[in-house]
Amino acid sequence: MPLMNNKPYHIFYSICLLCMSQITFSQSNGLSSSPYSLYGLGLSNDLNTGKTNALSNTGLAMPSKYSINNLNPASLGSIPKGSFLYDVGLKLQKETLYEDGNQESRLNGNFSNLALAFPLSAKSGLGITLIPYTNVGYIVTRIESPIDGSTDSFITNIKGSGGLNDIQLNYGYSLTDNFRLGLRGSFLFGKIKEDETDFIGSNTLNINETFFYNGFRLGAGIQYDINNKISVGSFINLPIKLNGDHTRSVIGGVVPLDEENDLEAFKLPLEIGFGLHAKLSDKLFFNLDYKRNFWDATNQSDLIADYVDQDFIGFGTEFIPRKNSTNYWRRVNYRAGFKMDNGNLAIKDDRITNSSISFGLGFPFGNQRRHSFINLGYSYGQKGQVENGLIKENFHTLTLNLSLEDLWFQKSKYN
Repeated sequence: MPLMNNKPYHIFYSICLLCMSQITFSQSNGLSSSPYSLYGLGLSNDLNTGKTNALSNTGLAMPSKYSINNLNPASLGSIPKGSFLYDVGLKLQKETLYEDGNQESRLNGNFSNLALAFPLSAKSGLGITLIPYTNVGYIVTRIESPIDGSTDSFITNIKGSGGLNDIQLNYGYSLTDNFRLGLRGSFLFGKIKEDETDFIGSNTLNINETFFYNGFRLGAGIQYDINNKISVGSFINLPIKLNGDHTRSVIGGVVPLDEENDLEAFKLPLEIGFGLHAKLSDKLFFNLDYKRNFWDATNQSDLIADYVDQDFIGFGTEFIPRKNSTNYWRRVNYRAGFKMDNGNLAIKDDRITNSSISFGLGFPFGNQRRHSFINLGYSYGQKGQVENGLIKENFHTLTLNLSLEDLWFQKSKYN
């Protein structure tokens, strides 16, 4: 019987799903409640697609044969012909803040990613991903400030929310059986809201500000298989300036105020990374990644913090007892990882460092879908410190990704 081609329907349906989901991401980007999201555009998102979350977001040299690896566009050159990959993720995070002997816990959650990828030919693949780029979610209360020309003071409460989203178009091409190139185009967009309430005696002043940002960024990547056991990879994201608009309204003053103006462009730095992927045996795999963001070159500061060059290092490992076993639990994927970075902010010469460990399981969908998984990941980490007036933040993160492989071509069967 002739082959049935469902490719146009897959692409149309999936792109429509991503486009409609933009609204959900831009309006409900509640993925953080960290006080450090007060600075700049907020906290950078450290989650990605599928199994990479449980591998501590490592995999710059890992191919995308049966799961979407969004870390390096070159990986898409390895998608098998006839496969269609989907990935949708959820995130739940509990954060506990420590400051001057006090502690406070916060809980938040939302979608973490939507992605699809498919081959364009036997040597090339295309991927589309919608993912948060930064997250903002902070509450600062009871800031006491003096009133000019008076011995009195007033109290201020500030709440921030929102963040930027990233729509990525990734393309990978296999020049040879062991050498892949990739290109990435990212459209960054979103808004950050800050609501300030001032209590001045018996009067209340409300100041509401919204910051809109958008910009287009280019990147590239390579992957090279040294042999059938070791691969290396690298990527680069070019520096850009994000354009911005600012709206501000004041309610409760002598004269209500509404204004709109342009913002000074926010600079994103040059980013580079290098990775190693090793197949230690048919059951055991290993990733080692290093990345650097060149914030010093942007010459930016924010409030009392300066932007400084940021270094990342991480490793992840995956153990698969037996891929084709008839025993379900022997086909479960077991994952773990560790990562750390020295932070891109320095407050009075103190770096806001980060570190975390992660664990995860990949549960396969029966025998008919050998490359479809429910990927469950857990990570525990720390950010900042209690000393020198800073805040220490401990966080527990749970991720759930539905990673599916479908087929474009299937034969009709008759008894």
